[in-house]
Amino acid sequence: MKLFKSKFKIAGLIMLLFLFSTIAVSLKVYAKPVNAVLVDYSAMERIEKNVFIEADAGSDVKTQLLEFVRSSEDKVINIFGSRVASPYVIVALSQSALNKYAENITGQTYYYPWKNYIVIGPKGLNENVISHEFTHAELRERLDHKDKVPAWFDEGLATMIDGRYVNNEDVWKEHTNNGEKPIDYQTLGSHEAFNNYGTREAWINYNLACYEVTRWFKVVGKDGLLQLIDGLNNGKEFDNQYQLIESEMID
Repeated sequence: MKLFKSKFKIAGLIMLLFLFSTIAVSLKVYAKPVNAVLVDYSAMERIEKNVFIEADAGSDVKTQLLEFVRSSEDKVINIFGSRVASPYVIVALSQSALNKYAENITGQTYYYPWKNYIVIGPKGLNENVISHEFTHAELRERLDHKDKVPAWFDEGLATMIDGRYVNNEDVWKEHTNNGEKPIDYQTLGSHEAFNNYGTREAWINYNLACYEVTRWFKVVGKDGLLQLIDGLNNGKEFDNQYQLIESEMID
């Protein structure tokens, strides 16, 4: 009986150690998203309803940030017709703030059912990156916070709006032999194809995604985009809707 109790206690201790180690690892992995969620209670300064920046950032930087936010909002509205998402924007410029909030020094969005949290680093403090992240947040909000589109469409729409990939058609021509060899976009369906930001491979993938969504949007426009979103929210399959809407618009 004593031996049984000893074994039971040892098993219990092992389970507790496993639980605590799991919690510790989770806190380390998710520390930055959690910090973003708790930004209301941090030392970051709220300079507008949903915009936060380090308190010691210069007034000119804060003014410029708000200008970027305004112009980025306009770009999103121009594509969607309106804006329904209201994500937090957290600007981390110092190394300590980057360590606390950012996965990279450009921009990223943490998605939660109640709100999206955009973290902008020093390399992303511009209209292009902010509008890119706003687009991700807008699409996610309109899709009921569900992952209903392949990564190439998500990134393609964001890059189309942000305006940095101006040579996307040239990249597409190079990799398709001027359209003779089609791109297999199924290989770009996962965000892993875009995660190694800054590498040539990721740069090519962003350009290819930008080309395809830009091409499609020129045909279907805002109405086609909203029709696609509505169809996905009603349980329809992406590939079928994507092609069907384009063919209907052409007809």
